Amino acid sequence: MESNFSAALTKLGPPNAPGQCLEWFAVNDLSENLTYATVMRICVPSGRRLWDFPGRQIVMITLSVIGILLNGLVVFSIAKIQEHKPLYYLIANLAVTDIMAGVISNVMLDIGEFVTYRQHTLLGVTVLHFPVILSLAGLVLLSVDRYLSVQHAIFYHTTVRGWHVLAAVAVAWVSAGLLCFSPMMGWNCYAMDITKERCFLWVVEGSYMLSMTILCVIGVGVVVFANARVFVALRRRLAVAVDGNEQQEDGRVHMNQQQIVSAQKKARSVLVIISVFLVIWLLFLSWQLSVLVTTFNISVDSRAVSLQFFCVFLVVMWLVPIVNPLVYAFRLPALRRVVWDSLRNGGVRLWRCLVPPQQVHPAAIEMPAVNV
Repeated sequence: MESNFSAALTKLGPPNAPGQCLEWFAVNDLSENLTYATVMRICVPSGRRLWDFPGRQIVMITLSVIGILLNGLVVFSIAKIQEHKPLYYLIANLAVTDIMAGVISNVMLDIGEFVTYRQHTLLGVTVLHFPVILSLAGLVLLSVDRYLSVQHAIFYHTTVRGWHVLAAVAVAWVSAGLLCFSPMMGWNCYAMDITKERCFLWVVEGSYMLSMTILCVIGVGVVVFANARVFVALRRRLAVAVDGNEQQEDGRVHMNQQQIVSAQKKARSVLVIISVFLVIWLLFLSWQLSVLVTTFNISVDSRAVSLQFFCVFLVVMWLVPIVNPLVYAFRLPALRRVVWDSLRNGGVRLWRCLVPPQQVHPAAIEMPAVNV
């Protein structure tokens, strides 16, 4: 491998610019003989590598551990609460997806020494999109569940069951797996013999990135539309409830103060969900559009695109698994109560193990004297 690399390097050395250097390795098919780490050491100076900042491992592992612990608490609380509500299944699915994202992200940063540049590129694109598409699909299902429970409450409570949700989650996992890992199965520039000028990073076929972008845009649109309709419906009911009544199809129903406060909390919660969702997913969609721009040879600053990828990867793979349980799971009082009770009981048991209560022998107990 090293002799072939030296011969090729002697015949036609790679350019000095990082982007042109990576393109040179891909076009000359050296990316299938050299590891990803080797190519990056040759093409990108150590001071310009985005992931080689001081303390990178500590920061990434800490963020991953926090995300895994929070989502583990979500799964634990749902398993302990023993209520077969469709909403709980969907929240558990989102938590499992976030745990998977935290594990995969750290693995991807440490396999560069063991896989070739081409393999790492394919893995990077597919592994990045798999938890992203799964997370988006989970948020779509959560939004549809919330929409049906508010807009069509009778239909929702009489028809939707846990097995409906489990079937939808299974379909989402299988579909996301087949779609996202399709470049590993042949949907790439090498297997399809497509000119590398129409490929992302000279490996992934451009239509794959276009399909992912369209799918993400549709998912974002569904989530925003469903939650916006829920927010409008809740605000409308609250506006009617100011006069002490809520107009429904079956007559006039009085809303007490507790119901009004509950509806206000739900409306604020939906507004927070929409805001957080848009901040995160508009960032990801902007990166997807930048990828399409670079794929179809429109002149852009490759350094800016790489920096944007760094920000997107950091947010989607490390920060989102921390934000999701706080926004979607722990806002539910039942889950918060289960987590708090479990942590409190666990703390008490741990304290008793560390500081066991002293056993007093009965003979050491002084009995008070009794005067007859």
